[in-house]
Amino acid sequence: MDDYRSIEVEIAKRHNASAKGTRKSLGDFLLNDDIKKPVNVKSNNLAKNNYSPNIISAKRLIKWMQQDGNELYFIFVDYNKNPNGLQIVKDSGLIAIEHISWDCLTIEAQGWGVIQMPRPLKIDLNQDKKAFFKGMRTAYEKYMAKETRKMELIREMIKDF
Repeated sequence: MDDYRSIEVEIAKRHNASAKGTRKSLGDFLLNDDIKKPVNVKSNNLAKNNYSPNIISAKRLIKWMQQDGNELYFIFVDYNKNPNGLQIVKDSGLIAIEHISWDCLTIEAQGWGVIQMPRPLKIDLNQDKKAFFKGMRTAYEKYMAKETRKMELIREMIKDF
């Protein structure tokens, strides 16, 4: 079992769940066995330089949250690996997607855009779903402006061909 999977299994156990997630699953386990409450575990090896981990596909998040009653939670885990195995140093506990501040998130180019976390986790318990998606709209506008600039540069570079 790889490190990430081991951590998912351990965190699921802490929440009286079993890690049944697959590559196609939205979460690594379900909160209270409720299909509408997946939990995604994001692990961070403290000994490595982790750059902007992917949180979730923007399109997938939108489609999921549009369905009535669906929720999405994350648990961010810092760990060390030593000769005795993995040691979980810290976990954030359950965080609803809408409580993750856009101050630590961005949208980057992959498909329709992927939400990444290039800055330390920042939680805003006063932010509701409407405010989260307003922040997402702003992040998408920044992403699209960046992509437009790239296209303009490419157009300029190939104009003589």
